[in-house]
Amino acid sequence: MISKLLNIIYLVLLIVCVCVLIRVVKAEPAAVPVAASNGAVAFEVPRIEVSASETKKFAADKFEMGFSLEIRGKDKESVSKRLAERRSVIFENVKSLEIPQSNVEQNSVEIHKEWSYRNSKRELVGYVATQSFVITVNRKIDAAALVQALSSEPDVEIQRTSAQLKDVDAVQSTVIKAAGKKATAKANDYAEGVGAKLGRVLQINGEGGGIIYNQYNRVYRAKGVMLAANAMMDGAAAPDETAIADSVEVSASVRVVYELK
Repeated sequence: MISKLLNIIYLVLLIVCVCVLIRVVKAEPAAVPVAASNGAVAFEVPRIEVSASETKKFAADKFEMGFSLEIRGKDKESVSKRLAERRSVIFENVKSLEIPQSNVEQNSVEIHKEWSYRNSKRELVGYVATQSFVITVNRKIDAAALVQALSSEPDVEIQRTSAQLKDVDAVQSTVIKAAGKKATAKANDYAEGVGAKLGRVLQINGEGGGIIYNQYNRVYRAKGVMLAANAMMDGAAAPDETAIADSVEVSASVRVVYELK
C-alpha cells in the first residue's frame, strides 16, 4: 500500500517537473548555431540592434544674462569709486524692473595695475578695476528690457544672454523616452519584415545628446544704443524681444539590442 502511494507521488512530481521544463524551454529564445573563429560551434540568441535619436525645442522659462564692468584710471581710489558708482546703476535698473536682488550674482571686484614697457622701461600707466554680474529673470520681456537699458550705459559690457529651462531633468526625461519609443518602433518594423517578433531588451546604451542653450547676437549693443537714443526722443521704447533667444534645444540618442522570437 505504501509503495503504491510513493509511486503515485513520484509520478505526480515527474509530471510537474516535465511541465516546468516545457515552460522554461518555451520561454527561452531559440539559439542559433554560429561558427566561432577557432572552428567550434557556439549558440547565440537571435537579436537585432537599432539606434534612434530625438530632438525637440522647448520654450525657455528662464533667462540668464552676464554683464561686466571695467573702469580704467591713473588713481586707484578714483577707479574703485567709479566702479561702485557704475555698479549702483546696474542695481537701480534691476530694481526698476522689479527683479529681486536675490536673482543677481556678483563676483568680487578685481583691481590690477596696468604697465607700459616703452624704451625697455617699465612704467605704471594706471589701474583697471573689473567686476562681473549674472542676472536671472523668468520672463523674456524682462531680459530684453534689462539688456536694452544696460547696453547704453558706459563701462557696462553685455557678455551673454542665454535662454534656459527651470526643470531640465523633466525635459530631458521626455526627450529620452521619445528616443526609446522610436527605437522600439524601428526594431518592430525590422522584426515584422522578417516574420519575427521582439523579445526582451538585451542591452541599452545612451549615445550622446544634450542641451543647446541659445544665446543672443552680440550686435545687440549697437542696437540697444539706438533704441536708448530713440527712447530719449520718443519717451519709453518697448523692449526689443527679438534680440533675446527664447528656445532651448534638447536631444537624446539611444542604442538598443532586442532579442528576436
